[in-house]
Amino acid sequence: MKTLLTLAIAAMITSCAPTSTTVHQPANTIQKTWELVSLEGQEVTTSTPIYLNFADNKLSGNTGCNTVNGNFTIMNTTQIKFSQLASTRMMCDRYDMKIENEMLEVLKTADNFTINDGKLMLNVGRRAPLAVFVEMSKNPVINKSWKLKEMNGNKVVMVLNQDKEQGFMLRSNGKITGSDGCNTFFGSYKLSDGNKISINENLGTTMKACPDMKLNEKEFFNVLKNAEKYDLKGNTLMLKNSNGQLLAIFDAM
Repeated sequence: MKTLLTLAIAAMITSCAPTSTTVHQPANTIQKTWELVSLEGQEVTTSTPIYLNFADNKLSGNTGCNTVNGNFTIMNTTQIKFSQLASTRMMCDRYDMKIENEMLEVLKTADNFTINDGKLMLNVGRRAPLAVFVEMSKNPVINKSWKLKEMNGNKVVMVLNQDKEQGFMLRSNGKITGSDGCNTFFGSYKLSDGNKISINENLGTTMKACPDMKLNEKEFFNVLKNAEKYDLKGNTLMLKNSNGQLLAIFDAM
């Protein structure tokens, strides 16, 4: 009887003890296309989006200048290993090439990943993330270079000594980057239902002087500031104000 009572008490203690559960990140959640937003904690603003596509242990994507392909293997839910990486060998802008080399190094050294709040982080050990990605948007307006074609009813052509066309690109992480023809600019934007757009008027810009170029930079920034609606027809984007008045027309590059 004493033995049975002891066993019963032990069973009760065991059943009441708190249980420890480990929630593992399902490996198939990585099977998407991810756009790079930062490397080693620094925001990335390359001229073309850097992205990686994970599908059936195959990796493909663009590292800023060149395409990359290879394999990946997931072990113990969040451990990852990239192998047989190969890329094309084009030369691009110096900054883009620098970021590309750093991105390729991440693929060589990363040994685990985490997915949290819609972000993919490639890590090594328990260090801060090497690279952070967001899921790449499927909206056809996003991740295209939009070149200014017409503004306030007037056709736009490049002026003497101008080496960059006026335009912009919307990124998957809510950031906008572009050129006013002389300086590059950056900031944030928001798209909402009903083809509504809002571009933060407090855009940051570089401070390059272009005295030999007669540009309509102020007019261009006013278009971005006043744009509240957009229409997309094929590779043509139209920005309009709150009354539906056409402000500017852009072509996809």
